[in-house]
Amino acid sequence: MLSRLEAAGLDTTAFQTLPLKTLSRMAITSHYPIDATPPAELFDRIETEQAIAVASAVIVAIEALDRQPG
Repeated sequence: MLSRLEAAGLDTTAFQTLPLKTLSRMAITSHYPIDATPPAELFDRIETEQAIAVASAVIVAIEALDRQPG
């Protein structure tokens, strides 16, 4: 995501401090399971809350980019 935003000439500073790899790991593991374990059993409550917080921060940052002139 960051490389595409940067290639488009957008400022990605707001994303630099976010733990995006953790969010990506959760998304990939849930979308492409290794076995029959349901996603709800792969992550604990703390990981889930952190992922929701990171995803919310990503949405806020994307919305801010969308409001930029140009």
